[in-house]
Amino acid sequence: MIERLAIHNIGGISQAVLTFTAGLNVITGESGAGKSSVVRSLELLTGSRGGVKFIRAGESRADVEALFTDTEITREILSTGRSRAKIDGVNTGLSECAEKVGSLVRIQSQFAQMELLEPSRQLAMIDSCLPVKIRTEVFDSFREIFDKASASSRELRAVKKRRAEIERKYSNAREIFDLVKTAKPQSGLEKKLENELSDITHRISMRERARESLDLLTGGLSENGLIGNAESCFESLYGFMSDDESDNVRRSIETLYDTVKNLSGVFSDDNDDSAMREEIESRLGALRRLKRLCNIPDENELLTYCDEIYTNLEWLEKSYHDMEELSARSLDEKKKANALAMEIRRSRHEAGEILSERVNSVLSELAMGGIKFSVKFSGLQKLRRDGADDVEFLLTDGSRSGAVGKIASGGEMSRLLLALQLSLPDEWLPPTIIFDEVEAGLGGKAAVLSGLQLKKLSRKCQVILVTHEASIAALGDSHILIQRVDGESVMRNIEGVERVKEIARMLSGSPDMNEAQEHARILLNDSHDFLTLERNSS
Repeated sequence: MIERLAIHNIGGISQAVLTFTAGLNVITGESGAGKSSVVRSLELLTGSRGGVKFIRAGESRADVEALFTDTEITREILSTGRSRAKIDGVNTGLSECAEKVGSLVRIQSQFAQMELLEPSRQLAMIDSCLPVKIRTEVFDSFREIFDKASASSRELRAVKKRRAEIERKYSNAREIFDLVKTAKPQSGLEKKLENELSDITHRISMRERARESLDLLTGGLSENGLIGNAESCFESLYGFMSDDESDNVRRSIETLYDTVKNLSGVFSDDNDDSAMREEIESRLGALRRLKRLCNIPDENELLTYCDEIYTNLEWLEKSYHDMEELSARSLDEKKKANALAMEIRRSRHEAGEILSERVNSVLSELAMGGIKFSVKFSGLQKLRRDGADDVEFLLTDGSRSGAVGKIASGGEMSRLLLALQLSLPDEWLPPTIIFDEVEAGLGGKAAVLSGLQLKKLSRKCQVILVTHEASIAALGDSHILIQRVDGESVMRNIEGVERVKEIARMLSGSPDMNEAQEHARILLNDSHDFLTLERNSS
């Protein structure tokens, strides 16, 4: 709880120190005395921005310091717009300071009560009423599997997106891939292939001419060649030769014939050369087609591009299996998350009914028995990290029915808010709640009953209340009076006669009127026995 609050140069307050006790602390004073500056100071501690406008006119800096039960927090604002915060004397970030104070204090004003009834806050109230197992084990399991399912879905979307981008960018990748396999591109390949093709073409051409010459000499498979014709010619000459001469001629012709026939062995590589030329032509054609298709004439750049294609196509091939695994995992995780969300939904419906009963019971004690509070749930089509439900608080009074923000008047909203805080589990309440004139719009019995409920709430947590209602102020365990003296806001704790006069002023406008003072004493005496006063009001 807050034990002490020191304010310097905020609003109409030059210098002030307020001390608070456990229970109900009331702050009163005439309009313009500086009550709102106390609330603004506390708002600055909770991280409120735009603090420059709260600096006292003519001053260059302002600060507020709050001493909690075991923590001291300071916020300083400079006219330049800069701001500093400290926790237990150590400089800290504003967000960290706000988070710390937010866990210790809740400020509830006529404007803040609407924020408290935002759908997210309403759902948080319902969840605070859930069984401990649901709030801890089930919710922890749900959030864990929801996060996993969300991560799997994001990963799956990323895989699908990259696959689509690759398929779009390399729409002709399959043809390129086939050409790459055929061409086997490397630096300087086209020139090398051209030279090899020229060499092998020349070799094949020379071999073809040599074969033609050989066939001319031997006659091939069907004719007598030149050698055969020469042998026939020599037949008519043998008669003019000696035996030795004719034998020599015959042997020479046979040797020539055998020598020429043996030359046919040099043509055994014809098929190899033809196959090699075909392979070279195929690679060269594929390489040139590849360059045209990729529009990359430089072979080094082409190699880089082909490596990129290889990498992407390899990933594309592998990603299909990964995508199937991701899809299956994502589906399984979503099923598990849905099952847990349905378990949470059932518990929320039960908690909503219990909270409605508690709130309606308190409302009946606040002279709102004709109004019924209820909770409406709407299932979501898509899971969120807080489950699969939207919630809306409703009010019905017989003639009207609808969302509380549209149906409730200011006074009804104040009492509903109080009923909610009294109906929610104690752990929902922070150590300190600050109310800024939440009794606005109330009067008579409704104000008295609201005061009794505020008193009851102060038994659960420290309550600091800025009020103009005398019947509520009389219930305070501690009473702080703020007055305007010589242009300065002065505040002090009051009791005894001073408190009687302040309550009398709130009742009649005059602190010295005898009838008002008598009425004030009655209120203060009755407030000492809260249980009796509560019983009399029922």
